[in-house]
Amino acid sequence: MKCFVGYVTKTGTTKEIAQRVGEVLAARGIEADVAAITVDRDLRAYDRLVFGCPINGMKVLPDFATYLGGYAAKAGRPVDLVIVSYMFEKGRAMWRKAIRGEAERVKALAGAGTAEVFGGKIAGPLPGFARFIFGVPGGMPADIRDWEKIERWANGLADSMLS
Repeated sequence: MKCFVGYVTKTGTTKEIAQRVGEVLAARGIEADVAAITVDRDLRAYDRLVFGCPINGMKVLPDFATYLGGYAAKAGRPVDLVIVSYMFEKGRAMWRKAIRGEAERVKALAGAGTAEVFGGKIAGPLPGFARFIFGVPGGMPADIRDWEKIERWANGLADSMLS
C-alpha cells in the first residue's frame, strides 16, 4: 500500500502535520511519500492520496482548490483532506461554521472521503482586535495543534487502508 501525503503551506505548520501523518502511516507499514504538492507528480502511482492546506481568510489557498479540482479529482484514487486552522478550535461559532463549510466545499471538489480540520499554529499571540473579531480567548497558546488527535485520525486512515 502506497500513500502520497501532499501539502501546501505558508508557515510550515501544515508541512509538520503532513509529516506526522506520514510517520504514523509508515509506522503501520504503509509506504508514505510526504512532499509539497506539485502538478508534475504522477498521482496514479499511489493507492491513496492525502492533501493538506491551511485556511486563510476562511478559505483554502486558491492554488490548492485549483489543484484539487484539476489533478486530484482526476487521479482516480481515494482522497482525504487535512485542513489546518488556528481559529477552528476556539473561535466563534460563525467562523467554525465557515471553516466547516469550506472543508465541505473542497471535499466535494476533490471527491474526498474525509476532510478533517485540525488546529494550527501562528507566529505569536493574536492582537486584541483579532481575538475579539474571531472570538479567540486571550492567553491562548500560539500552537494549538493536537498531536494526539492528528495521530488518531492518521491511525484511522491506516486502518481503512489496511482493511
